[in-house]
Amino acid sequence: MSDSHLPFATVAICTYNRSRWLRETLEFVTTQDYPGDQHEIIVVDNNSRDETRAVVESFAAAAKPPIYLLETQQGLSHARNRAISEAKGDLIVFIDDDTLGPPNWLRLMVEPFHRPGNENVGLVGGDVIPVFPEGLPAWLDKQWEPLNYRSDVGPLRDDQLPMGANFAIRRKVAERVGGFRTDLGRSGTNLAGSEDHEFGRRVRAGGFDVWYTPLAGLKHQIPANRLRFKYAFKMAFDSARSRVVEKTSRPGKGAAWAASRLIVYAAHALGCFALAGLSLPIFQLGWFKRWLCRGAKGLGYLVECAQVLLKRTTHDH
Repeated sequence: MSDSHLPFATVAICTYNRSRWLRETLEFVTTQDYPGDQHEIIVVDNNSRDETRAVVESFAAAAKPPIYLLETQQGLSHARNRAISEAKGDLIVFIDDDTLGPPNWLRLMVEPFHRPGNENVGLVGGDVIPVFPEGLPAWLDKQWEPLNYRSDVGPLRDDQLPMGANFAIRRKVAERVGGFRTDLGRSGTNLAGSEDHEFGRRVRAGGFDVWYTPLAGLKHQIPANRLRFKYAFKMAFDSARSRVVEKTSRPGKGAAWAASRLIVYAAHALGCFALAGLSLPIFQLGWFKRWLCRGAKGLGYLVECAQVLLKRTTHDH
């Protein structure tokens, strides 16, 4: 597609207290080879207490200066919905505040939408490749992997959905499906998730196709503070709870489903914690941490299933 026919695209970066990593992301995204009059960059600051605003303003002389927005409602989904409401682009491309990519990344993300016959493609995800600039602890090996959904550009299977760290949506589709659910996703120190997958499922349910492009991959920087045991344990617990919230909101997956999973998740948590305990006598501290985190995931599922049932019982009475 010639430059004159490229769609206007909005690159949206939602951020919370990540100024160091945001600076590196802005260094790559403000120098894209996409026509300057055909795209914008907006940074939605979700109540950061660090140097976020100063970092954004330091790019005022960049080839494509970013626009700073403050979203005071805490939560990633609130920030993403603010981006949707402010975006001028026909396409909105969401990336995380700790990603890195090549100068042609935006062109590659946009390309699948405009292939002949792709008018019904509503959502496109790019690959997300984890990198560890400060090293990866051995006990977390294989816990972070690229998506690698397919080797060529094309549609995703029904059981595959893009990650929120790197995906593009037609603005009219985002408005039609209603944006991101604000009871899901990260909020302050809560490490919940699932808002991106829930959003993707609604895009599919709305009759739109979901595609994937490995060509528009981004490196996702995972800093050392996200690779510590305390963070990994909490992330496993919080993200599992949000998966239950998302799953029990689907048709046919309500309280009855939650009740059917109680024994399964209880067994999973107890089994993992038991294996963690067995790792200590043989001085396998890495396995101890790994099994504790897996147990935290099972515990998160269990706790939220119980919460779903408790709310159902309270409502019935």
